[in-house]
This record gives sequence, structure tokens and C-alpha cells, in this order.
Amino acid sequence: MRDASNFHGRGPQVAHCALLIAYRKWGLLIYPPAMPVSVSIARSPLRLLAYAAFAVPAILLAVDMMVSYRWFPEPEFTESVVGTTINENGESVDVVTKSWTQDGRAQRRRDLVVGSALLVGGSAAMIWGLKELVRPTILLKADDEGISVRVDGPGRRARLFPWEEVVEVRSGVIDSEGAPVPVLSIRLRDMGLLPSDPSGAEPDPPWIHLYTEEWDRPAHMVAPLLDQRADRPRVAGPDE
Repeated sequence: MRDASNFHGRGPQVAHCALLIAYRKWGLLIYPPAMPVSVSIARSPLRLLAYAAFAVPAILLAVDMMVSYRWFPEPEFTESVVGTTINENGESVDVVTKSWTQDGRAQRRRDLVVGSALLVGGSAAMIWGLKELVRPTILLKADDEGISVRVDGPGRRARLFPWEEVVEVRSGVIDSEGAPVPVLSIRLRDMGLLPSDPSGAEPDPPWIHLYTEEWDRPAHMVAPLLDQRADRPRVAGPDE
């Protein structure tokens, strides 16, 4: 399994433990009331602006390939004189028409196909990026019910991990295809809560690692806020 050992966010665990009130007569640990949590994570505005900016060259190239041919090489053609006309100076000039050669027609078809794909893809990326800036999609939300994350793919509802199923929350870095990727790692009691192939995450029972590259807040700032509500296993007293 990939290395997920580089975790942060231990400070809140120490603070949480300091709040525990031990009552050892019956071998129990009595916890103070749970602290309220309200966290919402969306995509980084800077990354969304970058997506929209990268879409502009694709759209310009698509228009050039299909219409103007100012930067992209024009398909091969031949010129034929089909008649004459009189210009505004009263001079006789030839009327010339262009005809694609066989190779030119093949290139023109390729230009139309590729240009259309670039135009559709670039426009979709720009519209999506601007939409996310105006009405951002919530990738992670934590409230009194638990942690809701989008791990079931685009267009699907967020999946809720109730606090009683959350054992621990950490931040860290894992190796993904040879590159370090920042993650928020959630340890669950029941891995049956997760899809077999989560989107934007990697299962590592009993952990689930959420990729956080696109988040508007780094994982090491989010983990302490969530970990304080994690449901730690009860510590047995000396009589148990």
C-alpha cells in the first residue's frame, strides 16, 4: 500500500485528551460534551481561474483551425481562374477560386473534427470553472451529524460518515503514481460505508484518503477541526 505515514494535526488530540475526565471507580472515561463542528470545503478559486484561463487558448485555436487559419497551417489548395471582372479603377482583374487538393480536403476534415472537440472541451471547461466560482460545489462538509464527502462520483449525493463511525482524522501525504499527493485521511469503523472505487479518494482499510489538491483549505488546517469530534475507542479502567 502507498505510504500514508506522514500525518499532521496531533495537537488537537492532545487538547482533546486534556479535557477528558477520568472516573476510575467503575473503570470508565467520561467525555465532556462534544464541541460543535461546522466545516465546508470547496475547490480553490485560484485553481478554478487557472482552469478557465487554460480553456481560452483551446477556444482560440479551435476557431483558428475551423475559420481563419491565421496561426494554424491552412490546408493545401490550388487556385483556378474562373473569369474576369472590372475593379473600382476600371481595370480588368482575374476572378480566382481556391480548391482543396486531396490532401487538403483530408486535412480540412481533421481540422473540423479536432477544432470542434477543442471548442466544445474548452467552452465546457470555462463554463464549469466560472460556475464553480459563482456556485461552488461542496466537496466536504462536517456538522453535528458527521462528515459528508463526495466519493461516489460527479452528480451523486455526498456520502455521510456519522461521527460514531469516525475513529480518527489526520492529514498527510501519500504516493500517487510516483508523485506526492496531499490527503485528508479518515479512519472508519465500518469500511462498508465506502464505495469499492471511490472518486477523488483512495481506500486503505480502515482508512480512506481524500485527495485535497483542489481544496480551498489545506488538509493540515482541516484535520484538527474534525479530529476533535472523532469517536475514540473507550479506554478500559483497571478493574476491567
